[in-house]
Amino acid sequence: MKYPKWIQVRQLLDGKRVDNPYRSVQEQLQVLEHKIKLSRGARIAVAAGSRHIANIVPITKAAVDFIKTSGGNPFIVPSMGSHGGGTAEGQVQVLTEYGLTEEALGAPILSSMEVVRLGDVDGIPVYLDKKAVEADGIVVINRIKPHQVFKGDIQSGLNKMLVVGLGKRKGADAVHGSGRIDVLPLMGDYIRSSVSVLFGVAILENSYDETRDVAVIEPGQFNEYDRRWAEMSRALLPRIPIRQLDMVLVDAMGKDVSGSGMDTNVIGFTRRIGGSGQAAVPLAVLDLTEKTEGNAMGMGLADFTTRRLVDKINFAATYTNVLASGIYSTGRIPIIFERDKDIFDAALGKREDPSRARIIRIKDTLHLDRFFATEELIAEIKRQDHLKLDDELIETTFDLNGNLDFGF
Repeated sequence: MKYPKWIQVRQLLDGKRVDNPYRSVQEQLQVLEHKIKLSRGARIAVAAGSRHIANIVPITKAAVDFIKTSGGNPFIVPSMGSHGGGTAEGQVQVLTEYGLTEEALGAPILSSMEVVRLGDVDGIPVYLDKKAVEADGIVVINRIKPHQVFKGDIQSGLNKMLVVGLGKRKGADAVHGSGRIDVLPLMGDYIRSSVSVLFGVAILENSYDETRDVAVIEPGQFNEYDRRWAEMSRALLPRIPIRQLDMVLVDAMGKDVSGSGMDTNVIGFTRRIGGSGQAAVPLAVLDLTEKTEGNAMGMGLADFTTRRLVDKINFAATYTNVLASGIYSTGRIPIIFERDKDIFDAALGKREDPSRARIIRIKDTLHLDRFFATEELIAEIKRQDHLKLDDELIETTFDLNGNLDFGF
């Protein structure tokens, strides 16, 4: 088979960022200090999640340090629904992987899957981590961005951290199992009326996954920021710039990349899980990231995969996550090929001229500043001002195992 040639493409993205997030959070907390009711000796639960968020350690430490200097006793509560295998130990391990340790933050981590049922909203039970409920106050820290499942005007952000993250496995199961995609603000309001939420720290990332903005906000502002910053994040989100393709190759997927392994807001294949009606482009995912530790949640978004990915799957962790999400198709295993070369042969073998195939290859759905495109796409790429081409064409080559041997 005559395989296509490739060109490397650079995508010019938004790069505005906060140089010192720790200082920014500290300064904003000092401004709000008179509004934060923090009595001496108060036990304050600081929610910590399971996503790769830039500067999450200094941002969280800024909140912890403020609580301590104000006379409070902060502790960290893993707030990640059913992630970490749905166990207290697994959730501590997830925090450790992101540098959120007791030593780094200067506060103990109190991890438990035990929850309290606060009540119901529209027939959906509302659960909250028992240790957070028993605390004198709660601090919520999270990045705000579009979500793959929740499609109301409030998606991934402070409300989701309260409702799903601090809801632990029972809360995640209840929300996802309801089939509702618009209940986060209602349930967030209910939680804030039931327990003492002191403040939130909202994070907005730029197109390079760096901290673009950070805001310390009052509980009554959660909905406003979740809405407004979700829109901003969507506008900043890097995307695959051409949609009429013969195939998309994703080098690696994982929970450290996206909650669904591959961000559907990036690859644009939401019809696979949500019925948006977008045209289906064959999608191949080649491997799992190391940090996902075998969690292959989202592999069902792909059509093709490799033996090396499947051999790395931790089915217990994957299925726990899939069952909690309620989107069971994301746990399906795609067609398995032994080698990358076999994927090319299967996907392009029916074409009259495989060398003219229209393919884009990305590292993962977090990193879109550089990608590979086949030669057939060069003219379309040149028409987009934010895309810059390298000068040299690259042959499609495989190593002795039949896997791609050129890359990022």
